Amino acid sequence: MNFEQMTPVQSAAIPLFLTHKDVVAEAVTGSGKTLAFVIPILEILQRREQKLKKHELGAIVLCPTRELAEQIVKVTNVFLDAYAARFPETHQRKLGEAQLCVGGIKATPAEDYRLFRENGPDILVGTPGRMEELLKKPGVRTSELDVLVMDEADRLLDLGFTDSIRTVLSYLPKQRRTGLFSATMTEALTELVRVGLRNPVRVVVKVEAKLKGSLVRQDIRMPSTLQNRFQVSRPENKFAQLLRVLRYEAQADTKKCIVYFATCAQVNYFFSLLARHAKQYPKWTQGLQFFSLHGKQSTQRRQATFQAFTQAGIRKDKTDATESTDVTCTVLLCTDVAARGLDLPDIDVVIQFDPPNDPKVFAHRCGRTARAGKSGKALVMLHRGREEGYVEYLQVKQIPLKSTPYLLAMLQPGEEPKMDQDAQDLVQSLQSVVREDRALYELGMRAFVSYVKAYSKHEINYIFRLPDLPLDGLACQFALLNFPKMPEVTRWRANSKSQSTLFHDDMPDLRTFAYADKRREAQRLEALERKDAEIEPAQPKKPTRAPKEAWSEQKRRKEVREVRREKKERKRQWIHDQQQNGRNSMSADDSDEQEEDFAAEERAAKKLKQGKMDLDEFDANFFQAM
Repeated sequence: MNFEQMTPVQSAAIPLFLTHKDVVAEAVTGSGKTLAFVIPILEILQRREQKLKKHELGAIVLCPTRELAEQIVKVTNVFLDAYAARFPETHQRKLGEAQLCVGGIKATPAEDYRLFRENGPDILVGTPGRMEELLKKPGVRTSELDVLVMDEADRLLDLGFTDSIRTVLSYLPKQRRTGLFSATMTEALTELVRVGLRNPVRVVVKVEAKLKGSLVRQDIRMPSTLQNRFQVSRPENKFAQLLRVLRYEAQADTKKCIVYFATCAQVNYFFSLLARHAKQYPKWTQGLQFFSLHGKQSTQRRQATFQAFTQAGIRKDKTDATESTDVTCTVLLCTDVAARGLDLPDIDVVIQFDPPNDPKVFAHRCGRTARAGKSGKALVMLHRGREEGYVEYLQVKQIPLKSTPYLLAMLQPGEEPKMDQDAQDLVQSLQSVVREDRALYELGMRAFVSYVKAYSKHEINYIFRLPDLPLDGLACQFALLNFPKMPEVTRWRANSKSQSTLFHDDMPDLRTFAYADKRREAQRLEALERKDAEIEPAQPKKPTRAPKEAWSEQKRRKEVREVRREKKERKRQWIHDQQQNGRNSMSADDSDEQEEDFAAEERAAKKLKQGKMDLDEFDANFFQAM
């Protein structure tokens, strides 16, 4: 299969697996961890003296995401088919294809069970929740299981799969080989090692970098073939810098790029905005083709986008990309849903438009490029000011960064000018596009709010401080027409020393601001008509008292009820006293008259409550008399 040499993690982990050791492997992204456990799994199952029966499991692989599980299944089945084709006589029963057990697709847990009963796979690959569902079913035999692997093990624990993992472990035999693979090691993962592994051996693959002008070597957590850089700019110029960097890389023969944003709402907004902007102002996105991927998309949409992006250059998919006649570089706008585990082929450049909330994710994002010994570039974009301290923070975390200069209008490196006119022109052109479609306006407001909320919850909050973030420059970055109503904006305005000269509210008239989509606009107009009809009364309403009179009326009614309650109590007491003294002289006529008085009062109280009787009339008939 044209594999001439093993990677360090493969050369260390494969022999340990084959000598009945539990392996805990920590290696940088793109170092070949998948084959480090797929190959020994297949080797162990092929070497069994007694072949597995139809419903007996030989190996289970747990993954945090559906996309990673699908990728592992594809790799495993490639090796299974190749081995069976070359050595058909080495085993009595051919190892069945690995079965995928994940949520979010059309297959239900019942469908997983049916496929297992029909095909009898020896290897299961899936997420912990669906794996737990399948192992509970009758007839799923795990007593002969040889290997359990948890890929991206730290992520499994971060996503809250701990209970499901422990349930899965309870179904498995203790005499097994277990492998934990990850690019980062956490305390929770160390605790899992103590609980679930019998004789673990830890494999740590490090990359050494020689410090400039020194003989001292430093361990780093990034591939040696990766150029890891950072760029600093003011918030109002940041989006212009992103497009300049993409165009610069496209001219340098870059084929594929990934751009990471903090929230799903940002991906939706900037993808839609660029798609519309490219038609009217093509110079900023010339040669670029955009795709979008985030966790809130439907499963079918994510799969279609993933497939279209990986096959970009072979064919064009007009359903999820901006149209272009001379595409030289395809760009995937995404969130951390594509940050780890996935082997996206031939990624040349990774751009982190927003630094991740979790610093561990930084290395995983960069690891989408420079995989399997190939070279790659990674760039993180920071706001000028306090965020520049993020570079020193990463240096402590063994992730060194080098500075890259600001790009000017002609894509020439230089220093950031005090007034970047081209960047301002871009903001104005983006705002003009937003004014043409209410949908873009709403997406932009939602994206701005989501970003500010995410920024306020950043884990490194002593560097990423919301009070130090200039929201006027950020509003320019998002090409907003006006600030949304949110407490963070109110506090920022109160703390600002002077009036902003960068951004001025230009709120559109929401009654006339139309959607570009005719069907959606028709629905908006219909809803507006219904709302107006509800405001205008169909018939005259009954006169109501002023708020103060209504309050006094309630007080007067309360007083009336108290008086009536006292009168009834006096009557009961009088009757009781008469009965006790044996002098009950109350006639039936008197009793009937008393009851009629109470009934009249009840009727009058109802009329007063319904507005059929005036309060003065009620008081004259009953209250004054009492």
